[in-house]
Amino acid sequence: MKILFKNANILDVENGKLFLGNVIVTDNIISFVGTTYPNDNFDEVIDCKQNILMPGFVDAHCHSPMTILRGVGADLPLKDWLFDKIIPLENKLTPNDIYWGEKLAILEYLAAGITTVEECYFDNEQIIKALSESGMRARVGFGPSTRKTNKDMQTFLTEQLNMFQKVDHKQIKPCLYIHSIYTSTSDEIENCVYFSAKNNLPMSIHLSETLDEVGNCTVQNDGLTPPQYLESLGFFDRNTLCYHCVHMDKDDLQILADYNSNICTCPSSNIKLASGIAPIYAMQNKGINIAIGTDGVASNNSLDMFKEMFLVSTLAKVSISDASAVKAQDVLKMATKNGSKALGFDCGEIVVGKTADLIIIDIHKPHMYPHSDLLSHLVYSAKSSDVVLTMINGRILYKDGVYTNEDAQLIYNKINEIRERLTK
Repeated sequence: MKILFKNANILDVENGKLFLGNVIVTDNIISFVGTTYPNDNFDEVIDCKQNILMPGFVDAHCHSPMTILRGVGADLPLKDWLFDKIIPLENKLTPNDIYWGEKLAILEYLAAGITTVEECYFDNEQIIKALSESGMRARVGFGPSTRKTNKDMQTFLTEQLNMFQKVDHKQIKPCLYIHSIYTSTSDEIENCVYFSAKNNLPMSIHLSETLDEVGNCTVQNDGLTPPQYLESLGFFDRNTLCYHCVHMDKDDLQILADYNSNICTCPSSNIKLASGIAPIYAMQNKGINIAIGTDGVASNNSLDMFKEMFLVSTLAKVSISDASAVKAQDVLKMATKNGSKALGFDCGEIVVGKTADLIIIDIHKPHMYPHSDLLSHLVYSAKSSDVVLTMINGRILYKDGVYTNEDAQLIYNKINEIRERLTK
């Protein structure tokens, strides 16, 4: 299969610029990028009409099936929201509910140009089934918070890994997921560290998301901050991704920098739950690889990377009173190339040899005119509704408002049935 994207404003995320050109996708790989294109027989030719052709977004942290819980516990702080509202409803969810919640999230991902996600929830068999059917690219976490059995930790982790190894889908791979230091014991964390080393698996965790988390950790662990506590358990000895990282001082950030850990910032969730504003500028100055995530829609309430990019940049600017900090180019890289690096995938750039995860952004709309600085417009003006095409692994899965591989109305009906049952 050979597809030509012609007459496109192509985003070069590494150098932060757009150029008019053409891209050829052969099977699932980008095989040509240039201002001209070779004469060839193409299975499909897509005239981009000078719209923006860019890498698909990488949502580096989400709990996708929480689409079912959208709107639950609004206007509550994280602790009350999580323990009083969310967890009681999650305890009622069936594996079938998880499947349909994942399917709903996939519709939202595709329509918003999100091609890769890091998935952290439970009932992974159903999540993997939904992801595989859709053609999404994902890293799926398993660990203490996904265990619903009385089996010992090593047995459970081994069974979960075996399940992933049977998945005939190269676009889905596993990671060890520890929800947080306040929901996991030191023994559970050390079990995961051991299993990670034994099986060469990356690890992910919510870290320093709230002041309560930081304060409780220092009180309970002889003054150690969450990063210091995790370092003492060997957590950072592996390839790690830390979500949120809102309340970190320079010493905490230095620990993550020293171990080449990745950070995923989730600004919408952090401000909706009043958790705080992550020190993005300081993270940049430490040379840390920063990715962007939406978190679950119950604390967001949408899967929209345009919204997240806008907030990453603007919140960073206002937090240090410097409008020149964390530029549009920076956050575009965070939302694509950096996210791909954090999750260990070979996408996130329009470069020959990279996997063809591509999206087209319509620039022929009032809020995108005049075309004076389209790079800036992508971060400060564009909306998820501007996405007109989403390709994952060389397959077009969304085009002009139509899903090529999903029955949207069926999914909506199933979600309504589930929500009605949960709220009785």
